[in-house]
Amino acid sequence: MRSIPLKRWSDCSRTAQTHAVVGAALVPVRSEPETRAEQTSQETLGSVLSVGERAGQWLHCRGEDTYEGWVNEGGLLLRDAAGAEAWWDDAGGVVAVSLDAILQDTSGDVLMRLPWGARVSLAGELVHLPDGRTARVVAGRCVRWDEQSADYPQTGAGVIATAREWMGVPYLWGGRTLWGADCSGYVQAVYRLHGFLLPRDSYQQAEIGEPVEPGRLLEEVQPGDLIYFRDSDSSCVAHVGLSLGGPRVLHAAEPNGCVGENDLSGESDLERDLFERIVDVRRIFWTS
Repeated sequence: MRSIPLKRWSDCSRTAQTHAVVGAALVPVRSEPETRAEQTSQETLGSVLSVGERAGQWLHCRGEDTYEGWVNEGGLLLRDAAGAEAWWDDAGGVVAVSLDAILQDTSGDVLMRLPWGARVSLAGELVHLPDGRTARVVAGRCVRWDEQSADYPQTGAGVIATAREWMGVPYLWGGRTLWGADCSGYVQAVYRLHGFLLPRDSYQQAEIGEPVEPGRLLEEVQPGDLIYFRDSDSSCVAHVGLSLGGPRVLHAAEPNGCVGENDLSGESDLERDLFERIVDVRRIFWTS
């Protein structure tokens, strides 16, 4: 996943409100301020963005992972910094993370379908959205942020268990949800549920954590380690996968069409090509 070029950062020219909360279930982040432009990433409900320059109905935004791009203002709720960063407190609840929750309004209609990672304010059985609406969870679930570590521990086995829940998710450039993901979006989303906010792109992620000496046949690689691959025609990192331990890897790869498993010691053309392009292995956390 490549990074989009950074643009000049300034206050939004038509408002003094320099932050925004994502008010839609999912908004595309685009390379340019137009609907036809490339989707380079996504932001989910409840995320807090810093707002920069404006181009018509488009705002140049920086996400919590520092990734930048253009977002249509229709999916955003402009706030000042304090209001954006504490919107769930103002709603009277505690922040909770959606795991594919489906929300129903008081009339019994489906109000919103939330992807993994979307944030809501949870107060008892009621879910409060950033725009002030309330709903109930009728499918999926929402996990309180302060209870998340119990279900999603910072262990290799825990990370792999979460990563396996994404098996078969369609490959989607710029995606980072169960509705579609690219390689670095997949890794970022999985690790974030376990309490780590990794950068958005694979080459940026390759600078995080501690380098691992993998061994000649990757025998020293542990579950949860991140394996990085160079581009086919350069030395730049262009792909990332989650190790299952040794040479087996889970990754969102376009040749597979989805999140799937490959054996880097295997004999398929893809597996041999991937093995030849390994440039680094990183460990995000160390366990005794």
